[in-house]
Amino acid sequence: MKFISASLLLMLLVSSLSPVQGVLEVYYTHLRCRCVQESSLFIPRRFIDRIQISPRGNGCPRKEIIVWKKNKSVVCVDPQAEWIQRIMETLRKKISSAPPVPVFKRKIP
Repeated sequence: MKFISASLLLMLLVSSLSPVQGVLEVYYTHLRCRCVQESSLFIPRRFIDRIQISPRGNGCPRKEIIVWKKNKSVVCVDPQAEWIQRIMETLRKKISSAPPVPVFKRKIP
């Protein structure tokens, strides 16, 4: 009787660990740097569609700046490049000087 209850307890324990492992795999699959190679070559603003900044962490020890160009190509840029630093500074100034968006409250009848 003790053997049956011990084996049932062991099977319950093993079956409960399996989904946890799957959850951990889901959360930790993207824990790496996205940029394999970085470029410091200048990209004119007129060619830039959007910029994504990924801070350190989540498995990558460095800050990454990813630039999507209007011709649909993607370039990883060296965060220490002088031209990207100037663009980031102008974007910060533009965001901080923008007036706050008004919030409208709708009355419920």
